[in-house]
Amino acid sequence: MKDFSVVIPVYNSVETLEPTYNGIAALMHKRQASFEVLFVEDNGSEASWRKLLELKRAHSSQITLIKLTKNFGQNGATLCGMSEAKGKFILTLDDDLQVDPAELEKLITRQEETGSDLIYGTYREKAQHHLRNMGSQLVKKIFRHLEGGANIGSSVRLITSTMAENVKHHLQDHVFLNQVLSWYTYDTQFVEINRNKRKEGQSGYSFIDLMKITFRLLFLYTTIPLKFMIAVCIISSLASLVLAGYYIYQHFALGHGLGFLSLVVVAISLILAAISVMGIYINRMYNARVKKPHFAIKIKL
Repeated sequence: MKDFSVVIPVYNSVETLEPTYNGIAALMHKRQASFEVLFVEDNGSEASWRKLLELKRAHSSQITLIKLTKNFGQNGATLCGMSEAKGKFILTLDDDLQVDPAELEKLITRQEETGSDLIYGTYREKAQHHLRNMGSQLVKKIFRHLEGGANIGSSVRLITSTMAENVKHHLQDHVFLNQVLSWYTYDTQFVEINRNKRKEGQSGYSFIDLMKITFRLLFLYTTIPLKFMIAVCIISSLASLVLAGYYIYQHFALGHGLGFLSLVVVAISLILAAISVMGIYINRMYNARVKKPHFAIKIKL
């Protein structure tokens, strides 16, 4: 068994791939640790795959290449790499070189100090991304306080092979790794790492993409919308009873019309909203039965 496996999902990156591998190799040689690097190409550009093949020819014993049959997203590609990893500890890192591979030593050191199951590398957000950062913090608070203290970390992680084995057999549809990992352990540590500007291309996640991820998280990994709708329906029902009593009083005491039309409109709106939320959760049950694959391997070298 290797000491470390480093899993790197790859999507359309070319120029950053060799420096990323060289940085990992330098760190592992410094620590005199055995290692492997698993590049999981998520059905991006052919230029990425050609560069990976070039790296494989130069470092065949340390590099494993995996090409997926289609684009499964960062979480699917990372899960694929974790499933194939043979290290005692598994490190995950992005392919854009925003985080220097040397920063992984901070995660390794923290794990040696604490023996924790899961270590996240976190970083201070830049001031120019205020709106995005506020949204990110809001989502984290929602999960932390309403979903059993779940910790949403980052894509820079260190996990034990035991944790990886648990997650590998997880059957949740639309796997979001950080949330799933938090279900298996509370023994989580955070260490601050440095983040640089992107060396190549632009972020794959626009503001709209991040909003979609947020809603997907809320509906696929929590019962928050269902609980919210239940609370709204209960409160509205009580309010409707009070209003109905008020209208009845006005009708018999003052001779006014009943004015039930507004109550009917409110009731219909709540019923439609409740049916929509229930439909989403029924769809979750359907997806759980279908068991869509999280990834499918086309080539492994």
